[in-house]
Amino acid sequence: MSEQVSLHMSPAQAAQVAGVSRWTVMRAIKSHELQAKRDNRNQWRITPEALKGWRSHSVHTPEASHTKHTSEAMIELREKLAAATARANAAEADRDRWQAIAEKLAERPRRSWWPWR
Repeated sequence: MSEQVSLHMSPAQAAQVAGVSRWTVMRAIKSHELQAKRDNRNQWRITPEALKGWRSHSVHTPEASHTKHTSEAMIELREKLAAATARANAAEADRDRWQAIAEKLAERPRRSWWPWR
C-alpha cells in the first residue's frame, strides 16, 4: 500500500513555510485570519492556498517592513525631533521652577490654622 501525499499542512509545517512561529499560525487560525480545517484526528490542516493568502496580507518580511527614507521624510523627522526636544526642555524648566517653590515653602516655619495653637 503506497503512502498518500497530503496537500494539507499542519500548523508547525505552515509556520516553517511562512517563516513564523507555530503560535503565530495558531493565533491566526483562532482569530479566523487563516483558514484551516480539522481532520479526522482533530488536528488542524491548512491548504497551501490559504497559507499563501494569509502570508500576502499578514506576514511582514524584513524587506517590506523597512521603507526607503527620502530627504523630505528626514527633514520632517528632524523637525519632529526638534519640537519634542523643545517640549522636553520646557517641561524640565517647569519642573525646576516648581521644585524651587516647593523648597521655599518647606523652609518656612509652619503656622497653625487655629489661633489657639
